[in-house]
Amino acid sequence: MRGIPLEKAAARGRRLVVDLAKIGLPEVPLVGIHDQTRAAAGLTQHIHAGLMEICYLKRGERVYRVKGRDYLFRGNELFVTFPDEPHGSGRHAHGKGLLYWMQLRLPRRRQPFLCLAPRNAAPLVEALRALPRRCFTGDPKLAAIFEELLERCFERPAPLQRVAVAACLLRWLLTVIRCAREPVPRNITDDILAALRALSAEPERDFSVSELASASRLSTSRFKAKFKAQVGIPPREYLLRRKVEQAQRLLADPRRSVTEVAFAMGFSSSQYFATVFKRFTHRCPREVRGDAAPANR
Repeated sequence: MRGIPLEKAAARGRRLVVDLAKIGLPEVPLVGIHDQTRAAAGLTQHIHAGLMEICYLKRGERVYRVKGRDYLFRGNELFVTFPDEPHGSGRHAHGKGLLYWMQLRLPRRRQPFLCLAPRNAAPLVEALRALPRRCFTGDPKLAAIFEELLERCFERPAPLQRVAVAACLLRWLLTVIRCAREPVPRNITDDILAALRALSAEPERDFSVSELASASRLSTSRFKAKFKAQVGIPPREYLLRRKVEQAQRLLADPRRSVTEVAFAMGFSSSQYFATVFKRFTHRCPREVRGDAAPANR
């Protein structure tokens, strides 16, 4: 595994899960990476007994449900569930995307944590228990640190392997804490807002990326990079997702056929519409008539 980009190693919908207890870090029972290329059936409600879970979505868009509330998070955002909290996807599909996640068993007072003596571990543990937000903007460095962490796990066992993995974990968690404490969430600049307004005003229109770039007064390459950095997903994917959301609303009207909705949303055929719809919802258009509107942020 050493030297192989883990984003490629976990590609094509495969999971990579590592039990860190096997290298002497039982306080982190599982870490994993999951690159999901298509939507799948939603996660049923479940709990992780005694465990905190932190998810970092590098790219994509997902909805998780906790305590009766839906949380939408996109690329470069984090989502946290605290010990024993029931959570799942609610009625939403498990969206495609590249996800890094870990589970933590936070120690009681006066116990070591990640190779730290109890006295030094206490401030870190308390900061994790008191994260001020459940869903918040991350830092692109989180993906690189996580990949380094997993690379260390697959190295040949050596006396310092446990310490090296613990050091990566500490860097990752300190970055998460810093991101959670940032006073301002993801900022959308005026140029990207112009493109988002254009998409919102005409959701049925099949905008080209160059048209959206022109609305933002940016070059196409600059627009694509800036849009993904600020919104969390590429502009074309954002466009299709918004079309599918609007289509779900239209399908709630039984007087409209699936074909009518497909053409109303600018799709060239009902077959292509059904393909795109299933890619993002894991359901066929006929299966979602009467569903409610998508989650609030």
